[in-house]
Amino acid sequence: MDEKRITGDRKQGKENRKHTRFLAKELTFVKLVSGHEENVGQLMDISRSGLSIRYFTTADVLQDFSDLSIFSSDGDYNSGEIPIKIVSDIERDKSPSGKQTLRRYGIQFNELTPEQIDELDDFLLNYTLGEA
Repeated sequence: MDEKRITGDRKQGKENRKHTRFLAKELTFVKLVSGHEENVGQLMDISRSGLSIRYFTTADVLQDFSDLSIFSSDGDYNSGEIPIKIVSDIERDKSPSGKQTLRRYGIQFNELTPEQIDELDDFLLNYTLGEA
């Protein structure tokens, strides 16, 4: 398993976190956006400061996404765009053909507006399964 850390050493994990992380409900997704590039991944966990997703890619280089939106497959929830910074990119597995790779992104929210913070708090309260 190839691991690429983008900023700092985050191996200490939970001790360094400011906010509690919550497990996402199944079938909750994140759309990553940067200019004309888009990718969709499954939301794994989320806090007031960031989230992690898993996704498949065929790209060999890290994509520089600048925004994301969160949505549920049943249409109950769809956030507006949220500014982000990718802080980790970990390769999890390769497909048998070697053409696709399952990866996990660690994502930090950039400066959020008061409205975005309220929306995030609502999501944490109503669309998660409890502490990770």
